[in-house]
Amino acid sequence: MALAGPILAGCGTPVEGRAVPAPRSSTAGASPELVRWMNNYCGVANYLIASGGVQFPQPEGDPAALKKAFSDSLGRVEDVLEVALHDLDELTPAPQPAADTAVEVIAGPLGRARDKFVSAKSTVDGAPELTADVFSSVMQDLTEAVTVMNEAVEKLDVVSLPDEFKDAGEQAENCAR
Repeated sequence: MALAGPILAGCGTPVEGRAVPAPRSSTAGASPELVRWMNNYCGVANYLIASGGVQFPQPEGDPAALKKAFSDSLGRVEDVLEVALHDLDELTPAPQPAADTAVEVIAGPLGRARDKFVSAKSTVDGAPELTADVFSSVMQDLTEAVTVMNEAVEKLDVVSLPDEFKDAGEQAENCAR
C-alpha cells in the first residue's frame, strides 16, 4: 500500500458520479495466490485417494510373481505418498501461518505412513521368498501404515483453515466436489 500514494498522486482529476462498491460474493475476492495454494492443498487429497486405489495381490499363486507384484504395489503407494509429502512441503510457507499448521498436522502422519510402506517394501525385497513370517511382518507394517494414513485423512477432513482459504477452495479445480 505504500506504493499507492506516489502512484496515485498524479491522478487528481475529478470524476463525476460517486463511488459504488463492486458486488462481492464470498468467492469473488479470493486472490490467485490463495486459489493456487488451495488447488495444491486439495491435490494432496487426490493423491491420497489414488493411493487407496492400489491393489495388493492375494497371498497365493507363483511365489516369485507374488513377491514382485507385492513389491510393485508397495512401491506405487510409496511413490504416491512421496508426491503428497513433496506437495505439502511446497505449500510452506503458506500465505497465512494457520495454513502452515494445517500442513504440519497432515504431513506428520503421512510421513509415518510412508515410512511404514518403505519398511514393508524393504522386507519384501530383502526376503528370498514370501514366507509366512515375512508376510506377517509386512502385514504388521501395512496395518500400521493404514492406521496412520487414516489419521492423516481424518485430520484433512477436520483441519481448520481461515475462511478466505475456504472461499479460494471454491475456485480451485482440485477442490471441486
